[in-house]
Amino acid sequence: MSGLLWKLKRLRLMSATEILFRLSRAVGLRFEQLRIARGWQPRPVGDVTARTCLFDTSHPILDEWTRHFDLDRSGLESYLAGSVGFFGHEPLSIGMPVEWHRDPVTWTVAPEVFGKSLNYRDDAIVGNVKFLWELGRHQHLVPLAVAYAITGEHRYRDNVVGQIEGWLDDSPYGIGIHWCSALEAALRMISWSLVHSLLALRDGEQGLFLAVKDSERFGLSIFQHCYFIRHFLSRYSSANNHLIGELTGLWVATQVFDVGPTGHDWADFAKAELEKEAIAQVYADGVDKEQAFYYHMWVLEYLLFARLVASRTGAIFSEHYDRTLHAMLRFLKDVSPDGGEPPQVGDADDGFVARFDPEWPVSAYTETMAAVETVFNKHHPIASQKGFWYRSIAGDLPSTADFSWVRNYPVGYQAGGYAVLGNNACHIVMDSGDLGYLAIAAHGHADALSVCLAIDGYWWLVDPGTYAYHSDARWRNYFRGSSGHNTIIINNQDQSTIAGPFMWTHKANGRMIHVGEKDGIQEAVGEHDGYQRLGVSHQRAVRFDPGKNEVQIIDNLTSKGENLSEIYFHFAPDIDLVQDEDAGHWIATRPNSSRRLVLKPDNQWTMDVQEGRENPVLGWYSPSLEQKVPTCTLHGAAKLSGELRSIISINVE
Repeated sequence: MSGLLWKLKRLRLMSATEILFRLSRAVGLRFEQLRIARGWQPRPVGDVTARTCLFDTSHPILDEWTRHFDLDRSGLESYLAGSVGFFGHEPLSIGMPVEWHRDPVTWTVAPEVFGKSLNYRDDAIVGNVKFLWELGRHQHLVPLAVAYAITGEHRYRDNVVGQIEGWLDDSPYGIGIHWCSALEAALRMISWSLVHSLLALRDGEQGLFLAVKDSERFGLSIFQHCYFIRHFLSRYSSANNHLIGELTGLWVATQVFDVGPTGHDWADFAKAELEKEAIAQVYADGVDKEQAFYYHMWVLEYLLFARLVASRTGAIFSEHYDRTLHAMLRFLKDVSPDGGEPPQVGDADDGFVARFDPEWPVSAYTETMAAVETVFNKHHPIASQKGFWYRSIAGDLPSTADFSWVRNYPVGYQAGGYAVLGNNACHIVMDSGDLGYLAIAAHGHADALSVCLAIDGYWWLVDPGTYAYHSDARWRNYFRGSSGHNTIIINNQDQSTIAGPFMWTHKANGRMIHVGEKDGIQEAVGEHDGYQRLGVSHQRAVRFDPGKNEVQIIDNLTSKGENLSEIYFHFAPDIDLVQDEDAGHWIATRPNSSRRLVLKPDNQWTMDVQEGRENPVLGWYSPSLEQKVPTCTLHGAAKLSGELRSIISINVE
């Protein structure tokens, strides 16, 4: 019944055109399933061969690498032994030979049936699909290919080739968990393209085709990946970052590998669609419309990688495309405090386009932002392998976009809905954006008018993160619900209505009214309409006095009747929060910091502190996917009848 209800809700969010499209695709899938059962596979008109090495083999790239980096021998040995870490977790056994259909977390083995028929959202069937798909992206093979290119030690190449050939044995076209999603096929194509090009640095332009036992079978699989991506692109209400990732994978594969005349058509199509989606999915001010900072970074890296490959193959992207890259980078830098990362606004799945080190990156944001700057600015220092290899692909990359950046306060993103206030000590981000992108707003959180505060580069008032996608609806809903964010909720209801793990029905619309400075006081004002269904309007102003390091959060709530209003302030996990009962203040401190945060709530609020509560859920923080820790949440409640004007003063001492 729950599955039926989900489908009914999903249908209500589709246009008539989308419904017809999905019915047509379902019929086509059934037809394809029957054909595959009878032995059919998509096949190219000729052999698939190497086309372009992503790296210029005439340049001393390997010598240059050794001047910047050392091999992580211990991490590589762990990989060779079949132990790989994902999402920053402790390494997991993937088997050797690799068990491609076994989830390395739960050890659940996904059935080897028609991939598009698998319910990958059901843990009982496939286990934790995030880890299983991460394995199937083959990104862990790239560091081994780097090691072979640098050292020439055949054990690295043999391990890579053995894993790819094992995957080919276990995953015939259309069968199993790795043929569910066009995005997963696209990311695998990016990995194979990098591995092939790294092997080509040492072995010549044939790269992987020279290394595998059966180059014809390997080439056939490349063609089938491209066919699968092209025919199962995410469309309509699902056409978010997935579509950009799929197009990037198709574009890259058709540039690195020659898959015949059809491949040239696919390449032209992918490039044109990437140009179009860079406009459709990103506001003119550079904010990704999904309203999820991690996916903003994802889209930035996809668009960047496609641009790098175009530079290598001589294809030309538009000036607008480069300006979009620059605007997206500028936004991430603006919302990040000096020395820190952006707040965890919206969903985060902790993945990325490519990895070159055995160790999971300490900060994917820092690595990706630095890589963009390294590519477009020859004078930018090379800070990571990603920056090094991306610059090596790009070569001499001319661009009319200005990638320079200077810190300024305040700064507003009117279209995207964000404001950044602060000085060299305080950094404040206010979210007045819409819920998310397209009809289902899949990766948005009900966080309108939430405020996050960093002091000396460290977040004190935090966004709680994501924690889970499919595994637990109760936890999934908390981390994306309104009570998990530094905002106000009415009558214990989210601003927007959750209808599934990646779906919302009633959706709040946010608006940034004003960002500016007057008489030295910085101010941002925003509003949202999420509670108009309850007869309540909410407008919030955030003011910052740089001279006093004082933040004022001023909420104006107007109601047509009596309602319960609740306000939340979520602190980072290592912050202690105590009450000064005499003064009516709350004092936050952090180990190894002389700073104190003093919160002075309006006396209309009845305040309390919650930490690690499970029923109902409150007081939790997720530093990464599938990880959560208790944290202090300052919670206030007040009866709202008519107008409630509340002022929260925050002093940084």
